[in-house]
Amino acid sequence: MKVAIFLLITVAFSFAKIMLISPKELYSMLKKDKNVVILDLRKSIKEYWKEHIPGAQWIHFEAFRFPNMGTPAFFIPVDIFVEELERLGIDRNTKVVLYDAEGTFIPFYIAWGLDYIGHPEVYVLHGGFNHWKDNDLPTTKDYPKVNPKIYGVYRINKSIRADLDYVKRALRRKDIIFLDARTPELYEGKAGFWKRLGHIKGAVNRFWKRDFEERVNKYGKKYYLLRPKEDISIFYESIGIGKGKEVILYCGQGLMSAATYYVIKYYLGLTDKVRLYDGSWNEYSQTNLPREP
Repeated sequence: MKVAIFLLITVAFSFAKIMLISPKELYSMLKKDKNVVILDLRKSIKEYWKEHIPGAQWIHFEAFRFPNMGTPAFFIPVDIFVEELERLGIDRNTKVVLYDAEGTFIPFYIAWGLDYIGHPEVYVLHGGFNHWKDNDLPTTKDYPKVNPKIYGVYRINKSIRADLDYVKRALRRKDIIFLDARTPELYEGKAGFWKRLGHIKGAVNRFWKRDFEERVNKYGKKYYLLRPKEDISIFYESIGIGKGKEVILYCGQGLMSAATYYVIKYYLGLTDKVRLYDGSWNEYSQTNLPREP
């Protein structure tokens, strides 16, 4: 397979918005547009075998993660990511739709990865597969026919990712907000399996799920929809987001915080100065950097 062309912040290049799409909007899109690839990110292939959205390909989200020098669970290197996209039949002009079972953080994590290479059209199915089912939309057991593609030009957007070196420097800055998207118990060091417990010194806690409301479909399966903007923007504005400060998001392993990345940058539109630290507490807990409590 030919190597995709890589472009690094040297020419004008537009980054597209990650967008929510409702089940009915997706159904309408699929009837009109053939240049769409749907990725089913549910945790078990058995769920996919039972039924899935027509045209969807199943791939486990862990296929997009890899160890980095012994530390687990980083987003995979970009060249490997692009090669995976090509095998999934995705090029730069493909509309990519992502869903899991309940509309949680997993699709937002892959969406962040696509944002990292500047993919123009990325959609996350609001409420996931269980919301699709709640709308009585069709499902299938058939596998799609996929033709690999050459991705084309891409550009890494380094401004949306933080590595450990960046975090170290940020600890000395007053214009940075560290936001921890884990549960209060993990944030407070009362739970967890890491070498050290607690949180990055000075970090503010906002469990990612607080921005969503839980629903239950007619089959008794739960799913999550975003709360109204006015209900959740109050908190983020109260801690200074949208007032010139940069935000570094983290959680246990970079997954939960991807939902918060979407909320702050795209749903609320508070600021573009948002970085996801995908090493998160998984990496930070192995260091001697300052923590609390």
